[in-house]
Amino acid sequence: MSETFVLVHGAWHGAWCWAAVINQLEMLGDRAYAVDLPGHGMNYADRAKVTLDDYVKSVADFIVARDLNKVVLVGHSLGGLTIPGVAAKIPNRIKRVIWATAIVAEEGKMAIDPDSPSAAGILRAIAGRTDGSIPIDAMGENFLKGLSNDMTEDVKRYVLSALCPQPAGPMLGMPAMKEFFATGIPSSYMACSKDRTPIDGGAEWHPHFSSRLRNPTIETVDCGHEFMFTAPEASARALHKLASS
Repeated sequence: MSETFVLVHGAWHGAWCWAAVINQLEMLGDRAYAVDLPGHGMNYADRAKVTLDDYVKSVADFIVARDLNKVVLVGHSLGGLTIPGVAAKIPNRIKRVIWATAIVAEEGKMAIDPDSPSAAGILRAIAGRTDGSIPIDAMGENFLKGLSNDMTEDVKRYVLSALCPQPAGPMLGMPAMKEFFATGIPSSYMACSKDRTPIDGGAEWHPHFSSRLRNPTIETVDCGHEFMFTAPEASARALHKLASS
């Protein structure tokens, strides 16, 4: 069965990161679109002013403008904060929401606790930057190692050179989990077995984040956090399978 995917990138990325996954989804007979969130890629918003609501609106507007329906909405990493708000905003157009090794916020809580060790590092990184953004290098050596643990050196250099500064506002927003759950839209989680990107407490992304969803279907891919570059074919198959699960 042909599916319609809308792919939402994570922090520091842009729509460009999905190119190989889109190619693989199309080879499976699907249609796939990727969105540049405000302040990323070709969406030249003022990073100092971008909010999580802006992220949500940009994706919802993208879907509506193209009159897309029965959309399988996928969010990678920080994209997990955006996708529940999009689904809650235009539920009649969304078939399923897939968190792809992505953050699932707790209902009624900010995704990133300002008092947590990781948030303290993020806030330090923002200090002194006039555009209110966070360069990937400011996240520290352990974060970069976890992010790129299954990349070749050539792929690592390419990806790190392509990442843009991350607007801080969306990272400190309130994801619409309560509103999403109220829609009754099915959810899924694509887990990456080698994801070693640090999160508070040293937990694994799955089941730490996936356990916050309600009866999700789950597929696991044998790769790290940046599956778009290290396992696009396997990831596309997993997303295609989850779309109809």
